[in-house]
Amino acid sequence: MTSEKNVSSLSDHKLHRRQGRVISPINDSLGDQLRLSSWAKERMPEYLWLGLILMEYRREEGFQKAGAILNNISTQIQNLSKPKLSQILELPYDEQASVFQIILEQVEPFVLSPLTVLYRARDYPQFNEAFNVPEINFEVRLKQLTNAIEIYSPHQSNEATDLRFLTLELHIFAGRIHISKDAPNALEALSIYPYTSHDDERMKMYRPTIRAMEGSFGENEDGEFTSEFWKKIGMITRCNPTRIMHDENTFNYQPFIEQYRKVLEYVTNSYKTESLLDDRFDVIIGSITYALRLFSEIYDNNLGNGILGRYAIRTIIEILIILKYLLKRENDHPKIWEEYKLYGISKYKLVLLKARENELEESAHFVPPLVDMLVNEIKWEEFIDVDLKYFDKQGIREKSIEVGEKYLFDLFYDYDSSFAHGLWGAIRETSMLKCNNASHQYHIVPDIFGVQNLPDVKADCRSIMMRLLDLLKQNYEIPETLMILD
Repeated sequence: MTSEKNVSSLSDHKLHRRQGRVISPINDSLGDQLRLSSWAKERMPEYLWLGLILMEYRREEGFQKAGAILNNISTQIQNLSKPKLSQILELPYDEQASVFQIILEQVEPFVLSPLTVLYRARDYPQFNEAFNVPEINFEVRLKQLTNAIEIYSPHQSNEATDLRFLTLELHIFAGRIHISKDAPNALEALSIYPYTSHDDERMKMYRPTIRAMEGSFGENEDGEFTSEFWKKIGMITRCNPTRIMHDENTFNYQPFIEQYRKVLEYVTNSYKTESLLDDRFDVIIGSITYALRLFSEIYDNNLGNGILGRYAIRTIIEILIILKYLLKRENDHPKIWEEYKLYGISKYKLVLLKARENELEESAHFVPPLVDMLVNEIKWEEFIDVDLKYFDKQGIREKSIEVGEKYLFDLFYDYDSSFAHGLWGAIRETSMLKCNNASHQYHIVPDIFGVQNLPDVKADCRSIMMRLLDLLKQNYEIPETLMILD
């Protein structure tokens, strides 16, 4: 485990090459035996009626009243195994009336009236007869109910732990919980939890004990009830979407871009012979020019905080890795520059062949005559094979390792690839907003109007562009007066 977040490090994970997965330690040890359950989503709605009692009477008095209710239920109602609202509402008429009478002996009807906004008189006449207080209007009851949901949803909060303790009390009064003498801490926690302040140091041990015990009894037995609860409360309350806004990098990159263009112009003019004859020159100068165009488009169109900024920096990083790879391999592979150009053209050729067999809309951004010209520019297309694999049979990750750029690949390229491929992490970060409404279980809603943005990529783009400039300088002489200071 690492850091304050108590999470495992990458080295703690186990690589399963055959499965193509990196398995977390807990999944590796538990495997299919692991069953996750959610207090807030699956169980808390069942016990909100007890939570409303704690809210109204505060902790000390609330425990007394709720304890008295659960104790009386344990002795008088035989068919109630847990104090779940779903079980109470399914009791026969007489037993349901008895439970409500037991509750009303301890609390005023208005305390549970918020639940009548969900459990209406048409479907639950007995419950409404006992707890509906017409003088309390719908909005007030709904607000009280949503407050309770917000308070008791965080599964490790003090308030939620208090409520989770009450879910155990019916088991305690009914004698269904047996604690081994070998577990004195659990016995102590159950005995004095409700009488101990949350400020007491002992609660640091009691709270997790209570939560663990509640979890062990807390299987979700009525998913339909809780699903209906969330559906009903969700439909009568509004979304509260929140957004994350990152500052725009307002640094003036225009002088950098202009000076970079002067460098490329100088190299192009000074190495005209290479420009006429040399594939190596074409690939290096062309690739860096492409990277500069990307950076310029990001800057000129203020896309640093947008999705397209991720596309751009991913491509700029790939260009750096590819150029370093080609330079490293060129001595052992003299034709690598020509083959790299033909590799890219072969990709164009494949699309062109498919386009010739299909009809394209006039508005399509793929223009066959233009691509036809490009495909046949180096040599007649009949002499060009289509390469369906990675260039030089190595993916970009392997190439990054070979040229010492794995850190760049791991940190940025992999991250920005999620945006290029439209994977869910990128979709969630860019296009979905968090609804800050506990009654909606903090779900996510689409950012249809683009009110949220992303951290600006321009500074990272410039950093990679400077590395490309160093690479250019290592291969072509550039006057110091033209160089850009980092």
